[in-house]
Amino acid sequence: MPAPPEPAAAAARAFDHPLLPLFRPRSIAFIGASERANTPASRGLRHCVRLGFAGALYPVNPKHAELFGVPCLPALAQVPGPVDLAMIALGADATLEAVAECRRLGVKAVVACSAGWEESGTDEGRARAARLRALLAGSTLRLLGPNCMGTGNPALGMCLGYNSSFESIAFKRPGRVGLVTQSGAMLGGVVLNGEDCGADIGLFAHVGNAADVGMEEIMEYMVDDPDVRVLALMVEGIHKPAAFAAAAARARAAGKPVVAFKAGSSEIGRQAVQSHTGALAGSDQVFSAVCRELGIVRVEESEDLMSIAGALAAWSDKRPVGQGRLLVYTLSGGAASIMADECQRVGVPIPPLAATTLARMDEVLPSYVKAGNPLDVGGGVFSDPDLPRKTLAIALADAGMDVALWVGVGAPRDDRSRLMLDQALDAFAASALPTMIVPVSGHAQEVGFERARALGIPLLRSLRAAAQLVAHALQLGRPAVPPGVPADAMPPLPDGALVDELQSKELLARIGLAVPPSRFVANAQEVAAAAEALGWPVVIKGRVAGVAHKSEMGIVKLGIASAEAARAAADDIARRSAGHSLQGFLVEKMVRGGVEVVLGIKRDPGFGPMLMFGLGGVAVELFGDVAFGRCPLSVQGARALVEQTRAARLLRGFRGQPPRDEAALLAAMVRLSQFAAAHADTLEEMDVNPLVVLPQGEGVCALDAVILRRQA
Repeated sequence: MPAPPEPAAAAARAFDHPLLPLFRPRSIAFIGASERANTPASRGLRHCVRLGFAGALYPVNPKHAELFGVPCLPALAQVPGPVDLAMIALGADATLEAVAECRRLGVKAVVACSAGWEESGTDEGRARAARLRALLAGSTLRLLGPNCMGTGNPALGMCLGYNSSFESIAFKRPGRVGLVTQSGAMLGGVVLNGEDCGADIGLFAHVGNAADVGMEEIMEYMVDDPDVRVLALMVEGIHKPAAFAAAAARARAAGKPVVAFKAGSSEIGRQAVQSHTGALAGSDQVFSAVCRELGIVRVEESEDLMSIAGALAAWSDKRPVGQGRLLVYTLSGGAASIMADECQRVGVPIPPLAATTLARMDEVLPSYVKAGNPLDVGGGVFSDPDLPRKTLAIALADAGMDVALWVGVGAPRDDRSRLMLDQALDAFAASALPTMIVPVSGHAQEVGFERARALGIPLLRSLRAAAQLVAHALQLGRPAVPPGVPADAMPPLPDGALVDELQSKELLARIGLAVPPSRFVANAQEVAAAAEALGWPVVIKGRVAGVAHKSEMGIVKLGIASAEAARAAADDIARRSAGHSLQGFLVEKMVRGGVEVVLGIKRDPGFGPMLMFGLGGVAVELFGDVAFGRCPLSVQGARALVEQTRAARLLRGFRGQPPRDEAALLAAMVRLSQFAAAHADTLEEMDVNPLVVLPQGEGVCALDAVILRRQA
């Protein structure tokens, strides 16, 4: 690897931040290093020696005069100079003693490796963690961990990671991706995966139990670090949601993309996350919603985390992706077809080449090759081996292209394949466009792709990953949706754990959502008269104490059009309610002619009240086609939720149907979200289902509603 900078040079690039000692230390002490090469502190020491750490190294162990070629000291107090960072690899109780000594001696930061704290799930572990926090209280000493895999900075030749993957890491090229992970076991694999595919790491950290320094504060540090261009996160649970959102917002404002992979999206996955780290995974849909709002790129597979982050870092020196118009250059018609399908799936355009480009192509292509996009020169390379260089250069000059992809066929293991790859790399290196390569055959780690890695041209593992990369870059280029604003005043939330339909609708009317004309009567004999007064047809519902979903009991009767039918409906409701506390009957004017949607509120333990939107009625459970947004919403935020669902097509006139009153729907969504935000501490859930969206100009109408109040 290139020689790491001298400490003075590193300090010249430094900036003022409390976490500097964790990532740019001038000296590191290794407490617990020994002659056993594979213990945590020994591995950290060996890696720093192997990689040429640009600073002082101090192994601490009274049993040895030297470890791995470095003079060893009997005690931390005998280190001859200041210690910026101490790696403590001792048992949990001994770690407490070492942290106390680090504080007494003025050490600036500590990485604590040991397990045996709150993650153990024992009273002893929790008590030990409390003592650790008490040790840190009132001190300037910062601690990463415990139960922690450490940090690294390739530019300084620093690597404290100690699982087996780090034995293979070379840090050939200090990169510009800052990686923060909550999974220690995954850290080495992710870093090595990035190095193998050319997505070189700039900084890395595992937060462990986050007793002091957590993911959110490291994100803030990486936003401020001038050497970091992209943040990559491996998330199990968000411990400080407000701080996480603030850090992500700062990253977006600074033009630094955040790419995240989240474990624990399934129920079994959430249980595994909780049992391993004690992190609360929370709702996966909520996390996706927060990512969309904050402009975070969420990748579906852990293998894509570093490749996508590395590609975005490489593209930061290139022209913006603009409209994402993709030039696909390939020697395979099959690959061209697959790529077209993948791009259509994620909304990436593959536009035709300009007429002037086609004319220039005709001058160099054989008569049997037809230029287009995807550009497949096929067998033409057999008669003219230099054809890829000439045609790709012409295509890259097309003003209608924003991004370019070269799809390989043969792995670069023979002269012809290496020649074609080199031609593509020559053209890409000279272009201002963001570019990428999908090998198709071979693997990104092999020697033949070393030049691509050195040039910083992303190597993607599949055609699907390439299409997704462009889609992610397009997402990052879209303007941020403005946040909502709280309402000046909102009516109080009624008392009681369950606020039934009658009270819930009265509340909706007070906050500005229309409800059907209705009358409540105490007994079956009054139902027909109430219906007559409202006008036929009507809906008749039983009001039963403690029952939120009346349809499942069969106590909702629709389309009642006569007094006789009304009396029969009331009698049937009374019969079905036997054994329950039937309190009376709600008679409502029947509402027709709209699209049924659902508006819901769910309080997330971390991010607070979230508004849910989707198709209503039974469709919400049948299709699960819903989108979430944090409360309060802006009109733009409400529209973004609608756009994410199939309901958007129905609302705008599907198959000749008239468009519905979308403006009224958005206003209702905003108003409900403001109500939820005003009662964030007391409102647990709210369900408005269905909300009927009437034809344009006629508004919306809430046909059913229920509220659950948060219990202490």
